Amino acid sequence: MELEKIANESLKATAHHLAEEKYQPEDPLQSLEVQEAKIERELSQCMLLAKTRIRDGFRACVEAVEGLARLDNSIDLAALQKNVDYAFSRFETVAMAKDMCTQLMEGHSWKELLGLDDTTMLLLYRGAKTLFDTGHHPEAEAAFFFLTTIDFTQYVFWLGLGHAAFHLNNINQALNAYDMADTCQPGSIWPHIYMANCFEAQYDYEESFICLKAADQELARSQEKDETLASELKSRLQTAKPRFGS
Repeated sequence: MELEKIANESLKATAHHLAEEKYQPEDPLQSLEVQEAKIERELSQCMLLAKTRIRDGFRACVEAVEGLARLDNSIDLAALQKNVDYAFSRFETVAMAKDMCTQLMEGHSWKELLGLDDTTMLLLYRGAKTLFDTGHHPEAEAAFFFLTTIDFTQYVFWLGLGHAAFHLNNINQALNAYDMADTCQPGSIWPHIYMANCFEAQYDYEESFICLKAADQELARSQEKDETLASELKSRLQTAKPRFGS
């Protein structure tokens, strides 16, 4: 398929560029061609994994929504199907797909480019959250990975991905997700607290203390005071600081 061919050519060009940056002429065992082939294999594997996770995540979201619809008559599965079909129709030609990829690089989201409406995204989020709430963490992780790929601007999507990854002990993925949540909603307290939990799970008490301190500072700046949370943060800070020798 032409679109797949274009994607492979782009991947090969990227691999060549990265290989040139890493190339060391004095190392006879690592020629430019060897470096390029290695990077191309790694990029191909990453792309395949991402495509698989996106596909599995979308499927998990839809199946969860179908389950919800059996208990909630207000969910319009026909409207969901119609909007999803419209989104997929945007890939009818290679030119359309290439144009969307260009716009994606300019900062547009797939949600916007595919024409997925807010009702569809809310339903898919409900599906992903239901998977997490019922303890289906691998499916929830895939579902939230799909959602963050489709719309990277949503705070709750990144939090969901962070929670699911944390429960699967994918701590670095959870940290990245919580950091993105903080980017989406600056001034929020919770991403810092969740990142502190991640660092504690890695026994990195100094970084955990830094995150808790950041959460405490955000809470102090917040107009909505939560005395219970403030007290809990102070207690955690008092406990955390001695653990790394400061």
